[in-house]
Amino acid sequence: MIRTSTLMRLSSWQQNVLGCFVRYYSKGSKRSSFSKKGLKLASAVGSSKKKGSKSTVFNYGNFSGLKENEAANSESAARLISKITEFEHLKLLPQVRQAVKQLIFQESLVKGEDLNSIRPSPIQVISVKKLSSSLMDPKLQTHAIAAETGSGKTIAYFAPMLDYLKRQEEEDPERWKRFQEKAIIRSVILVPTHELVDQVYNTISKAEESLGMHTFRWRSGMPHVEFLEAVKNRIDILVTTPAKLLSLFHINMISRPDRILSQVKFVALDEADTLLDQSWVEDTYAAIRKLPNANHVVFCSATIPNEFNKTLQRLFPTVVPITTPRLHKLPNSLDFKVIDAAVSPYKNSKVRALAQILYAITNDGTEPNLDKRCIVFVNEKRDVPILVEKLTQNYGHTCVGLSGDDSVEERSKKIQAFIQPPKPLTAEEPKTDTQESTKSFQIPDSNITIPSRIKSQGALSQKLKVLITTDLMARGLNFQALRNVILFDVPKTSIDLVHRVGRTGRMRQGGRVFMIVDKSTKSWAKAVPKVARKNMALV
Repeated sequence: MIRTSTLMRLSSWQQNVLGCFVRYYSKGSKRSSFSKKGLKLASAVGSSKKKGSKSTVFNYGNFSGLKENEAANSESAARLISKITEFEHLKLLPQVRQAVKQLIFQESLVKGEDLNSIRPSPIQVISVKKLSSSLMDPKLQTHAIAAETGSGKTIAYFAPMLDYLKRQEEEDPERWKRFQEKAIIRSVILVPTHELVDQVYNTISKAEESLGMHTFRWRSGMPHVEFLEAVKNRIDILVTTPAKLLSLFHINMISRPDRILSQVKFVALDEADTLLDQSWVEDTYAAIRKLPNANHVVFCSATIPNEFNKTLQRLFPTVVPITTPRLHKLPNSLDFKVIDAAVSPYKNSKVRALAQILYAITNDGTEPNLDKRCIVFVNEKRDVPILVEKLTQNYGHTCVGLSGDDSVEERSKKIQAFIQPPKPLTAEEPKTDTQESTKSFQIPDSNITIPSRIKSQGALSQKLKVLITTDLMARGLNFQALRNVILFDVPKTSIDLVHRVGRTGRMRQGGRVFMIVDKSTKSWAKAVPKVARKNMALV
């Protein structure tokens, strides 16, 4: 146990750090994550539409980065979500409904769940309901789906896409008979990175066999001949990037690429806020213009940044928003902690604070007998290799760095251990000594002593795998059952905060976020734990 004399010498900030480290060892009340002064500042920054009413939104950052969710949309969505609780209540073809439920079941990491217990998430309810009302209408329809991270948005656009493709086959069998063996593409999913090409493809391809669909991913490094072989037999769903789609028009072996794309009727843009930012919008818009016969164009994102909203309204003025009441809110399953590097024992060293957090996570007794993983976010990619070197050489942690300087193959290899479900530890690894349960361990370079969690005989020792990256490299990736995220740098905007925090606490799973602050950190950053507890939306 921690000595009372030691505890009394700790500042309130240190006690808070200690509290977040030991909460998994003993039961007790939650400590406040920032001072009363910080609370007052946070309340002053938060704003509300009606004067005198309880604040429902929080201005994170020096400027408003996210569009505020309209109250009318939220109320309408909430009513719909309360009424529809089963996939059977949604207008989907029976075979599509069964395929979607099977897909979700295969992707689910929730223990004890079976196929009959699969329920649609809020964004899936709203999206399928909205799109199904005019799904087969031949005129162009554009929708913008937006919901919190880890809420099942892929299925939210994929279910209507599957339903549309199958209804094409069933409602006009003569036309389908003429087209089913032609070299055509019927639908396209555009994503910003090749890692997301793999991730989305690996999800949707699970429905290929049961529905007789031909799916294909076209990513960096794949020769054109592979695409040509696939398109000969028809591609029902193509997953690729805008640049890769545009490259069709520069392949000498294809004389009329416009004919191959002429039958694309359904287009989905995943991580649309990235695809329409300044560095992507030109290629993205050009790619969409190459699909002139599309009936549906669906933009899907975890956030609606103000700039993205302006671009969307300018390029697609008839776009219809589809949002959930929890848009721009942090996952309510999160345990969010603030660590102040300005106080002893860290002595203004964020790296020392980070190393001690990683040490505590490694030894906290959570995720027993499983491979533990953690993501550390920085603001600048130049800091990635520097931090990897310091943590590896000075503190002995197992770290990999992910940045845009890596090749596609290198990035894919580095993230494999983090995007897959946690692996059980092998029996060959050394077992812990039962005597360790009676000891305590000292966090290196600190005056904090933490009691070890009691471990049973035969428990396997754990090591922590650490991925250091920027949010641009990790954005949109599904890090399955990843429990720990550390914000080494405070996110500059609410957009970055939502995306980084959203790598954990996904799909009803718990998660922990540690944010390292110092003297220069603004009060609006230190107030984030309260914002999460109060269920406030970020703007």
